[in-house]
Amino acid sequence: MTEKLQHIAFIMDGNSTWAKSLNKPIMDGYLKGMQNLADTVLALKKHNVKYATFYVFSSENWQRPSAWISSFMQLAKRFIQHDQAIKRLLNAKARLNIIGDTTKLDNDLKDILNTYVEKTKNNEGINVQLAISYGGRDEIVRSARRILDQRLDFTEDNFSKNMDTNGIPDPELIIRTSGKQRLSNFLLWQASYSELYFTDKKWPDFNEKDLAIAIDDYSKRKRTYGK
Repeated sequence: MTEKLQHIAFIMDGNSTWAKSLNKPIMDGYLKGMQNLADTVLALKKHNVKYATFYVFSSENWQRPSAWISSFMQLAKRFIQHDQAIKRLLNAKARLNIIGDTTKLDNDLKDILNTYVEKTKNNEGINVQLAISYGGRDEIVRSARRILDQRLDFTEDNFSKNMDTNGIPDPELIIRTSGKQRLSNFLLWQASYSELYFTDKKWPDFNEKDLAIAIDDYSKRKRTYGK
Protein backbone atom coordinates (compact mmCIF):
# COMPACT_ATOMS: atom_id res chain seq x y z
CA MET A 1 0.00 0.00 0.00
CA THR A 2 1.26 3.50 -0.83
CA GLU A 3 1.50 6.38 1.65
CA LYS A 4 -1.55 8.08 3.14
CA LEU A 5 -3.42 10.58 1.01
CA GLN A 6 -3.25 14.18 2.16
CA HIS A 7 -4.28 16.06 -0.97
CA ILE A 8 -6.52 15.18 -3.91
CA ALA A 9 -7.02 17.56 -6.85
CA PHE A 10 -9.93 17.40 -9.27
CA ILE A 11 -10.34 18.36 -12.92
CA MET A 12 -14.14 18.62 -12.99
CA ASP A 13 -14.86 17.84 -16.63
CA GLY A 14 -18.18 16.96 -18.26
CA ASN A 15 -20.60 19.54 -16.85
CA SER A 16 -21.86 20.84 -20.20
CA THR A 17 -21.95 17.34 -21.72
CA TRP A 18 -24.05 16.17 -18.76
CA ALA A 19 -26.51 19.01 -19.32
CA LYS A 20 -26.78 18.37 -23.06
CA SER A 21 -27.38 14.66 -22.52
CA LEU A 22 -30.43 15.54 -20.40
CA ASN A 23 -31.62 18.37 -22.66
CA LYS A 24 -30.97 20.88 -19.91
CA PRO A 25 -29.50 24.39 -20.21
CA ILE A 26 -25.70 24.34 -20.15
CA MET A 27 -25.48 26.34 -16.93
CA ASP A 28 -27.64 23.71 -15.19
CA GLY A 29 -24.71 21.36 -15.70
CA TYR A 30 -22.31 23.79 -14.08
CA LEU A 31 -24.68 24.39 -11.16
CA LYS A 32 -24.93 20.64 -10.59
CA GLY A 33 -21.15 20.48 -10.83
CA MET A 34 -20.72 23.19 -8.19
CA GLN A 35 -23.12 21.39 -5.88
CA ASN A 36 -21.20 18.16 -6.46
CA LEU A 37 -17.99 19.94 -5.51
CA ALA A 38 -19.46 20.57 -2.06
CA ASP A 39 -20.69 16.97 -1.78
CA THR A 40 -17.23 15.72 -2.76
CA VAL A 41 -15.58 17.81 -0.05
CA LEU A 42 -17.85 16.23 2.55
CA ALA A 43 -17.05 12.78 1.17
CA LEU A 44 -13.32 13.51 1.36
CA LYS A 45 -13.65 14.20 5.07
CA LYS A 46 -14.70 10.58 5.58
CA HIS A 47 -11.35 9.51 4.08
CA ASN A 48 -9.44 11.94 6.31
CA VAL A 49 -8.13 13.87 3.29
CA LYS A 50 -6.88 17.25 4.52
CA TYR A 51 -6.59 19.17 1.24
CA ALA A 52 -8.70 19.30 -1.92
CA THR A 53 -8.16 21.46 -4.99
CA PHE A 54 -10.80 21.95 -7.67
CA TYR A 55 -10.21 23.30 -11.19
CA VAL A 56 -13.15 25.71 -11.42
CA PHE A 57 -12.23 28.14 -14.20
CA SER A 58 -9.03 27.97 -16.23
CA SER A 59 -6.97 30.81 -17.71
CA GLU A 60 -7.96 29.40 -21.12
CA ASN A 61 -11.66 29.69 -20.27
CA TRP A 62 -11.34 33.47 -20.76
CA GLN A 63 -11.20 32.70 -24.50
CA ARG A 64 -14.76 31.36 -24.48
CA PRO A 65 -17.67 33.51 -25.76
CA SER A 66 -18.36 36.54 -23.55
CA ALA A 67 -21.97 35.42 -23.02
CA TRP A 68 -20.79 32.07 -21.61
CA ILE A 69 -18.26 33.78 -19.32
CA SER A 70 -20.87 36.24 -18.04
CA SER A 71 -23.41 33.47 -17.38
CA PHE A 72 -20.82 31.33 -15.58
CA MET A 73 -19.62 34.18 -13.36
CA GLN A 74 -23.18 35.19 -12.43
CA LEU A 75 -23.92 31.55 -11.60
CA ALA A 76 -20.82 31.36 -9.42
CA LYS A 77 -21.87 34.48 -7.49
CA ARG A 78 -25.38 33.16 -6.86
CA PHE A 79 -24.06 29.75 -5.87
CA ILE A 80 -21.53 31.09 -3.38
CA GLN A 81 -23.99 33.51 -1.81
CA HIS A 82 -27.18 31.46 -1.69
CA ASP A 83 -26.77 27.74 -2.35
CA GLN A 84 -27.30 25.31 0.49
CA ALA A 85 -24.14 23.47 -0.57
CA ILE A 86 -22.02 26.39 0.66
CA LYS A 87 -23.79 26.27 4.02
CA ARG A 88 -22.90 22.58 4.28
CA LEU A 89 -19.25 23.42 3.73
CA LEU A 90 -19.35 26.14 6.37
CA ASN A 91 -21.01 23.76 8.82
CA ALA A 92 -18.26 21.25 8.09
CA LYS A 93 -15.66 23.89 9.07
CA ALA A 94 -14.00 23.79 5.65
CA ARG A 95 -11.28 26.39 5.07
CA LEU A 96 -11.49 28.13 1.70
CA ASN A 97 -8.55 29.35 -0.36
CA ILE A 98 -8.39 30.76 -3.91
CA ILE A 99 -5.55 30.10 -6.34
CA GLY A 100 -5.15 31.74 -9.74
CA ASP A 101 -4.90 35.23 -11.21
CA THR A 102 -7.87 36.82 -9.49
CA THR A 103 -6.99 40.27 -10.86
CA LYS A 104 -9.03 39.31 -13.93
CA LEU A 105 -12.22 38.69 -11.93
CA ASP A 106 -14.80 41.43 -11.51
CA ASN A 107 -14.81 43.25 -8.18
CA ASP A 108 -18.12 41.78 -7.01
CA LEU A 109 -16.90 38.20 -7.36
CA LYS A 110 -13.53 39.03 -5.80
CA ASP A 111 -15.28 40.60 -2.82
CA ILE A 112 -17.57 37.58 -2.40
CA LEU A 113 -14.64 35.15 -2.55
CA ASN A 114 -12.50 37.24 -0.21
CA THR A 115 -15.37 37.37 2.28
CA TYR A 116 -15.50 33.58 2.45
CA VAL A 117 -11.72 33.23 2.60
CA GLU A 118 -11.69 35.62 5.56
CA LYS A 119 -14.73 33.97 7.19
CA THR A 120 -13.17 30.50 7.06
CA LYS A 121 -9.50 31.31 7.67
CA ASN A 122 -9.53 29.92 11.21
CA ASN A 123 -11.55 26.80 10.39
CA GLU A 124 -9.81 23.54 11.18
CA GLY A 125 -11.63 21.26 8.77
CA ILE A 126 -10.58 20.26 5.26
CA ASN A 127 -8.65 22.88 3.26
CA VAL A 128 -10.42 23.61 -0.04
CA GLN A 129 -8.56 25.36 -2.86
CA LEU A 130 -10.65 26.75 -5.73
CA ALA A 131 -8.56 27.27 -8.85
CA ILE A 132 -10.24 30.25 -10.53
CA SER A 133 -8.73 32.10 -13.49
CA TYR A 134 -5.95 29.56 -13.00
CA GLY A 135 -3.33 28.19 -15.36
CA GLY A 136 -0.28 26.17 -14.40
CA ARG A 137 2.06 27.97 -16.79
CA ASP A 138 0.73 31.36 -15.67
CA GLU A 139 1.31 30.40 -12.03
CA ILE A 140 4.93 29.47 -12.78
CA VAL A 141 5.48 32.80 -14.57
CA ARG A 142 3.93 34.72 -11.67
CA SER A 143 6.14 32.81 -9.23
CA ALA A 144 9.22 33.73 -11.28
CA ARG A 145 8.22 37.39 -11.19
CA ARG A 146 7.90 37.27 -7.41
CA ILE A 147 11.34 35.71 -7.16
CA LEU A 148 12.79 38.49 -9.33
CA ASP A 149 11.03 41.17 -7.30
CA GLN A 150 12.52 39.72 -4.11
CA ARG A 151 15.93 39.22 -5.77
CA LEU A 152 15.99 35.57 -4.71
CA ASP A 153 17.93 32.71 -6.28
CA PHE A 154 16.09 30.57 -8.81
CA THR A 155 15.81 27.38 -6.76
CA GLU A 156 13.04 24.80 -6.57
CA ASP A 157 12.41 25.79 -2.97
CA ASN A 158 11.96 29.47 -3.86
CA PHE A 159 9.69 28.60 -6.76
CA SER A 160 7.49 26.47 -4.48
CA LYS A 161 7.35 29.18 -1.82
CA ASN A 162 6.16 31.72 -4.40
CA MET A 163 3.46 29.54 -5.94
CA ASP A 164 -0.21 30.17 -5.18
CA THR A 165 -0.12 26.86 -3.30
CA ASN A 166 2.64 27.84 -0.87
CA GLY A 167 2.14 25.91 2.36
CA ILE A 168 -0.08 23.30 0.71
CA PRO A 169 1.36 19.81 0.06
CA ASP A 170 1.51 18.72 -3.57
CA PRO A 171 -1.42 16.48 -4.55
CA GLU A 172 -0.67 12.79 -4.31
CA LEU A 173 -3.64 12.10 -6.58
CA ILE A 174 -5.29 14.04 -9.43
CA ILE A 175 -8.70 12.84 -10.60
CA ARG A 176 -10.15 13.84 -13.96
CA THR A 177 -13.69 13.00 -14.98
CA SER A 178 -15.44 12.61 -18.34
CA GLY A 179 -12.88 10.48 -20.13
CA LYS A 180 -10.19 12.97 -21.15
CA GLN A 181 -6.67 11.99 -20.12
CA ARG A 182 -4.60 15.15 -19.80
CA LEU A 183 -3.76 17.80 -17.20
CA SER A 184 -4.99 20.78 -19.25
CA ASN A 185 -2.53 23.23 -17.66
CA PHE A 186 -3.53 22.27 -14.10
CA LEU A 187 -0.99 22.29 -11.25
CA LEU A 188 1.92 21.67 -13.63
CA TRP A 189 4.58 22.39 -10.99
CA GLN A 190 2.82 20.55 -8.19
CA ALA A 191 1.86 17.50 -10.27
CA SER A 192 5.43 16.39 -10.99
CA TYR A 193 4.91 13.14 -9.07
CA SER A 194 1.14 13.05 -8.68
CA GLU A 195 -0.69 9.84 -9.48
CA LEU A 196 -3.33 10.34 -12.17
CA TYR A 197 -6.77 8.74 -12.20
CA PHE A 198 -9.21 9.04 -15.10
CA THR A 199 -12.85 8.07 -15.19
CA ASP A 200 -15.53 8.27 -17.87
CA LYS A 201 -18.03 9.52 -15.30
CA LYS A 202 -19.12 13.11 -15.96
CA TRP A 203 -18.40 15.40 -13.04
CA PRO A 204 -22.05 15.98 -12.00
CA ASP A 205 -22.43 12.17 -11.76
CA PHE A 206 -19.16 11.56 -9.89
CA ASN A 207 -20.26 10.41 -6.46
CA GLU A 208 -19.00 9.15 -3.13
CA LYS A 209 -18.72 5.59 -4.42
CA ASP A 210 -16.64 6.75 -7.41
CA LEU A 211 -14.37 8.65 -5.06
CA ALA A 212 -13.88 5.55 -2.92
CA ILE A 213 -12.97 3.52 -6.04
CA ALA A 214 -10.38 6.13 -7.06
CA ILE A 215 -8.85 6.19 -3.59
CA ASP A 216 -8.73 2.40 -3.50
CA ASP A 217 -6.99 2.38 -6.89
CA TYR A 218 -4.43 4.84 -5.54
CA SER A 219 -3.85 2.74 -2.42
CA LYS A 220 -2.66 -0.16 -4.61
CA ARG A 221 0.00 1.87 -6.39
CA LYS A 222 3.65 2.04 -5.38
CA ARG A 223 5.18 5.49 -5.61
CA THR A 224 8.94 5.43 -6.18
CA TYR A 225 9.62 9.06 -7.16
CA GLY A 226 12.06 7.86 -9.80
CA LYS A 227 14.19 5.93 -7.29
